[in-house]
Amino acid sequence: EIAVDETLETADEVMVQFQQDAYLEEDDIDYTTVESHTQVELDPDTGEPIRTQMVYVDEHACIGCTNCAMIAQSTFFMEDDYGRARVFNQWGDDDETIQIAIETCPVDCIHYVPFGELKRLEEGRRGQTINFKARLVNQGEYTSGGSHMTGAANAFSAPQQISGNMGSRCNNCPSRGCQNCPMYGVGKNPEFEKREQERKAKAERRRLEKERASQNKSADL
Repeated sequence: EIAVDETLETADEVMVQFQQDAYLEEDDIDYTTVESHTQVELDPDTGEPIRTQMVYVDEHACIGCTNCAMIAQSTFFMEDDYGRARVFNQWGDDDETIQIAIETCPVDCIHYVPFGELKRLEEGRRGQTINFKARLVNQGEYTSGGSHMTGAANAFSAPQQISGNMGSRCNNCPSRGCQNCPMYGVGKNPEFEKREQERKAKAERRRLEKERASQNKSADL
């Protein structure tokens, strides 16, 4: 028989209970079951989300390390069925805390996605069946056909198609300022635009200084 560390089991139970108690907030919304896109704040005039980027965990790639849920406790939690991380409240923590949580992920399974994709992914996640025995070899979870396979004891849901998985990524993090950021499009990353403005401003200052120096030299002649 495999020995079980009862101390670790007790610690895990305490953590789960603490998280569950914390997620039951005003209006008795159960944040362990609610889909985060239904709680996103919308602009009252346009009906569009206040923020353009959302956070989503690829649960097939997640190894259940609990890092993100421990760091950004108002955004992430560990779901009960497979022990994977999940977002229950978009931007429940400040941007820096969420970024730290994302960077601590050992398998890079947390993505920034637009609202429309978040809604599609969370709705498509319903009823998923994850091969928890293959959590470190998630390619083994692929099956032919649609996103969910049912009707057989050994059939598992295929990993979801997430935009952040469709190309090379640096933690899929817009704050790094990549020109070809998948979240905002080529050249539209706010951090990239900010750096470009600073670069152009410096170039303009150098041009003016050079022009001024040239004018002073001509005056001396």
